[in-house]
Amino acid sequence: MSDIYAATYWTQEFDITEADLDRIATRIRETGQAHDLTELAKRVVLGRLRFGPETSAPVQGTWAEDPSVRLWDPAGDWKVGDHVVVARLVEEGVYRAFIGEITEVMPDRVTMQLDRGEGSASYLRAPPGSEQARKWHAKVLEVVARKRSAPELDEQVEAILLTYGDRIVSRLLDALRADKRFVRLAGRWFLRELAVLPTEEQLTSLAWAMVRMDEPQPTDALVSLVRPPLPQGDPGLFGLYLAMRDRPDHFRNADPEQRPRWVLVGPPPGSCVPRHAAYDPQTYEVLCLPGQPIPPETVQRLWDLDLLKVVI
Repeated sequence: MSDIYAATYWTQEFDITEADLDRIATRIRETGQAHDLTELAKRVVLGRLRFGPETSAPVQGTWAEDPSVRLWDPAGDWKVGDHVVVARLVEEGVYRAFIGEITEVMPDRVTMQLDRGEGSASYLRAPPGSEQARKWHAKVLEVVARKRSAPELDEQVEAILLTYGDRIVSRLLDALRADKRFVRLAGRWFLRELAVLPTEEQLTSLAWAMVRMDEPQPTDALVSLVRPPLPQGDPGLFGLYLAMRDRPDHFRNADPEQRPRWVLVGPPPGSCVPRHAAYDPQTYEVLCLPGQPIPPETVQRLWDLDLLKVVI
């Protein structure tokens, strides 16, 4: 592609097709693993560079005017939950393109969770038209120019993402969200059909383990608490996520519309054998004694009094 044709293609003609999503689904089946947006976007762009424009119809005929993913701009208007394409310095003189999800917005900086296991990163904000903003844009142009002239396809892919990533990744993200085959957890995408749902016994064991927790926990931190153990890897992890999401009577996401962190919303089902005694602070009625099983209604009462975590 010439530069002129490339600009026209990526800004006006590019879209995600059913063939793109089918190839992503095949990739997930082959690897048995979830993949983040950065990897998936790079694979789509690489395919276009190798094989030319996709001729099949786009997945969706219309799109929102505002992109759901934007190129990082230190002078931009950002909010928690926004997705961003950013150039990250990974070693001296080497920048890589990453997609991140903004987790905190402060007056002087924005913090985002980056794909590819990069963790969180903070970028300084700058007033529009300021020297700091101009320096950032100049640096990105410099990085893109080097990557465009590099012989490696991977470098050219990154140049395209850092230039046209708002359209490319927005289309991809919207297409994945709309396709019921895919499920997203903490920035990674998996196939719903490959997720192994836990049994009621396993969910109950998790609920009892969560009674002692004072802070909300991400899904991956809860996997090891399930008994019997879940299947290893992403099938068990995503199965647990789907099951917890579908059980609002037991579990609640403490960060709606963000990366989920879970809390209990009520006592675990069933009875238990307490390790310690407890009494009702209002009536002084003995509610439980060490080593003596208690019925579900007593479990509920202990929960209401915030004593369940004390006695088990």
